Amino acid sequence: MGRARRQKIKTRITFGVNDADGKKTTIGSVAAKKSLTTVQREHQDMLERRNALLIAMPASSRAIANQIVVEHGAPPDDPSLPTYEAAFDDELEWVDEEDLPDLSHEGGELSETARAAVAHVIDPSSLRRYQRSGIRNHAERRDKESVHWNEQMEDLVDTYLHWKHQGATSINEDVETTDPMASRFVVVAAYTHKQDIQKVIVQRPEERANVALIRCGLLGTSPIYPETAISLETLELYHRLRRHHPQLGIQPMVRALCDVYDVNYRKHFRTQFSTAFDVYLNILQIVDQRCAKALGRDDPHWRIKHSCPCCHLQLQDEVALHPARLLAMDGNNSAKRVASAGAQDRRRFKSDYFLPRDVVDHFKDEVKRRIAPASSVKDMRDASESEEEDAPWAPTDRDMTDEGGDVTDGQAKPTPCADHWKASAAENLKRALDIYETTGIFVCACRHGFIQIACEMVRSGELAKYPLALLDHILDMLGDNTALGYDIGCTFKETVARSSLVGPKAALRQVVFAVCAFHGYAHNRQCQLANHPLYLIGFGLEDLEGLERVFSGSNAVARLIRYASRYHWTQALDLHFRHWDDEKYCELSKFLYNNARQALTLIHDYSGDVKQLQAELDITDADIEGWAAEERAFLEGLKEEPEERILEAAYVQALIDREKADQAFEKVRKEWVATPCDKEINYAQDARRTIAIEADRRAALEGLTLAMNVVGDLEKKLAVETPWTPADPKYQDTLAYVRHREFHRALDKVQQLVMQRLLELSKANMSGTSYKTRTSIWKALKTRGKAIRAALKKYNVLALQMSPPAPALLWKDVVTYSFIGEFDLLRNAYSRRDILASLWTTPRNREVAVKYFKILRAREELKRVDHEVCRLETSIELERREYELAIHGAATCDTDLASELRARSHSRRRVQTVHIACVAKLRTLPGYTGTTSTEMRPPSAERDYEIWEAAACLQSVTRSDHGARTELISKEPDSFDDEEVGGDDVFDDPVVNEELIRLTEVMETLSMDR
Repeated sequence: MGRARRQKIKTRITFGVNDADGKKTTIGSVAAKKSLTTVQREHQDMLERRNALLIAMPASSRAIANQIVVEHGAPPDDPSLPTYEAAFDDELEWVDEEDLPDLSHEGGELSETARAAVAHVIDPSSLRRYQRSGIRNHAERRDKESVHWNEQMEDLVDTYLHWKHQGATSINEDVETTDPMASRFVVVAAYTHKQDIQKVIVQRPEERANVALIRCGLLGTSPIYPETAISLETLELYHRLRRHHPQLGIQPMVRALCDVYDVNYRKHFRTQFSTAFDVYLNILQIVDQRCAKALGRDDPHWRIKHSCPCCHLQLQDEVALHPARLLAMDGNNSAKRVASAGAQDRRRFKSDYFLPRDVVDHFKDEVKRRIAPASSVKDMRDASESEEEDAPWAPTDRDMTDEGGDVTDGQAKPTPCADHWKASAAENLKRALDIYETTGIFVCACRHGFIQIACEMVRSGELAKYPLALLDHILDMLGDNTALGYDIGCTFKETVARSSLVGPKAALRQVVFAVCAFHGYAHNRQCQLANHPLYLIGFGLEDLEGLERVFSGSNAVARLIRYASRYHWTQALDLHFRHWDDEKYCELSKFLYNNARQALTLIHDYSGDVKQLQAELDITDADIEGWAAEERAFLEGLKEEPEERILEAAYVQALIDREKADQAFEKVRKEWVATPCDKEINYAQDARRTIAIEADRRAALEGLTLAMNVVGDLEKKLAVETPWTPADPKYQDTLAYVRHREFHRALDKVQQLVMQRLLELSKANMSGTSYKTRTSIWKALKTRGKAIRAALKKYNVLALQMSPPAPALLWKDVVTYSFIGEFDLLRNAYSRRDILASLWTTPRNREVAVKYFKILRAREELKRVDHEVCRLETSIELERREYELAIHGAATCDTDLASELRARSHSRRRVQTVHIACVAKLRTLPGYTGTTSTEMRPPSAERDYEIWEAAACLQSVTRSDHGARTELISKEPDSFDDEEVGGDDVFDDPVVNEELIRLTEVMETLSMDR
């Protein structure tokens, strides 16, 4: 092939614009032969000149120019901007069409300027078909927009802090006065109570448009060329409303603003407000990061280590508590998220509340799913439940073997608690629909309600990897001697012990596991004695049910995030958790006061009953504590039924069934058709009766044969030489055992139904439960009530056959049982009659024993409250000193940041003033014997102690400086000499100089640590 010749293009380009009368005025024409490269270069130069001219135009003029270019077939100015895409909405401004301003500016100046800009590019070579931009979909457009926002975020934060603390009064006029090169552009400004459809913004050269907007208290809805802006005050108002009322979405807020402005709501308004709100939250997040860095809190894990001062702050010379802190964890499936929602938003919100998915998946192979026999779960389910399957679409356990096991699958042998947990919790028998990617959250919080850490449950139920991942993180962050409450904590303890990743660490850190107080109702008595907070030393009155309160609040957020993107899902929960922690801090002193008052009330109310019982039985505290030990030893000594005993019971039952089948056969065999002589014979009727009798005879014979075969098989298994008869002692003993088994089964049925009723009641009364779910639960409760009554009727019949007769159970008794474990005592008392003589089996003694243990826990609670009160007081003073040092350090280099720190310190002091007053009130409670001294112990952590001492030095220097200045001012002006006021050393006091040197060294040490 030959070399291609360079083509020459002959062009004639005419430039012109329309004058005020609409006539076209020719600017000039050029006729020349040019190469293709020259034409392209000139075309690029013209595009650059046009862009420079467009940037200097107001936003409305740019829109007109862009429209003209598109009408001539050329691509728009910047197709990457959502402002110029019709995919968002046909309308670009937040006003009605009839309210659009006249953008001609009388005389057509703007139109002439726009057409003059277009004249530089409208030529025959540019009149080609619209070319598609490099951004091909909405996801790429989102990414591009995010990049543009991130590029200017630091400038936006600087301007925001300056606006917040310096104000925006006459700022446009000041810019125009100081900078003659400043330009103007117009936006539609949305305020809380009004809108300005032609807000003029003054923009400095080389200044971003959104920086100019923030100077005026506005924030644009697009990063480069904003045409709509929302006031920062409106965004902050929605931010506060959203924190206090998580159910308030963006759409109702925007609709309310539209009502205020008297304009029609349109979908792109919500998109614009959402974009501005995302940017505003990012600005606030960076402000938080700057404040944290100034305060020395820029450690990535600072929040979990210091979120709760009563749990995490350690003081010098304080008596250690065992356990040192009380935590609880649990899962919740309300915060679901549809997998297809927000797929085009590929951003990821960074939150220190959530563990990353890859960290959680590191523990997915620690527990394998156990495939339970088909009958094991079926037997536990209530036969009286609704006939409609709860989840007919759900895959079976055999389909989920690759998913990983739940907490109970980590046991070597399942316990009754694990079986009850699987059978009673509906979530464990269901699997989430494929439409959900996030199926819930798993959270850990301290006893004061502060969120420690959380993770999202992804396409699964409450698997073991979630609590294992959270526990591993907690052990790395918080250290030794931690108590952890979980609704299935008894089983989780064994799962952790068998884990190769968490087990050794948990044993080294001396973790104590417990079941939560309410969920302990569904555990058997042996588990309660070993794991219930009432019987664990050091737990005080803590019920470990704080997560139920957390989920009651987060359920309100769940309605808003079901169809949110992953970014907004995490953002919404992070916002809620931060507000939750702030609320818990505001209520911290009230929490301590209420716990102390509750403990004192329990001691006062129950002490009389305990002392009365001790006097009647002549027993001591040690005897009552020994009752629990005896009961636990008795329950641990009980063994499962031996197989031989089960076969003997089956043999006796088979003999009884054979006797009944034989009697039925004999009865049918003797029947025959008798026809009286005085009546006419009806051969057809007699034939039908004969056929029925023969059928009954065949059925009876088959039943007798089957019963004989069963008896024969059991005699072979038991190696019975002589068949048992009712007169044999072995037969009588086994018959009594069979009656006990039937009694136990009837009691088990009542226990199961009552336990399910308790769990359903808790769900029905939970805040945030939907109307449909609540209705279904109450319908099930109604059915459950009928089933309980039927089970009670059967139980009471069998109870009369016991020797001695077992007590009858009434409806009012079982629905008020405080512990499911009471059924265990009733069951074992009539299988082992020797324990009936024990004092701990008497109902009144057991009730008083519970009161005694509550008194013990109340005394522990008072000790822990006093411990936490001292920590709270020290934390208040430590935080004051932290802010004082940070403000002093930022005052010289960043006055806006210093003002922000000062404002935050003021807000915290407002809350801490309430804490101080509440603590003072707590110490005046009748019977309170805790620390009454107001002298605070300094913190023991190295970092906290350095801040404590550095702030003390700063206070000393400040007081000395203030004293020296006061002394100088008090002197007469004539008495000053140059040496006194003009020397290099302001302070001649060597003590003050030494303190200044010491303060400088401490500050340098803190800087190096950061």
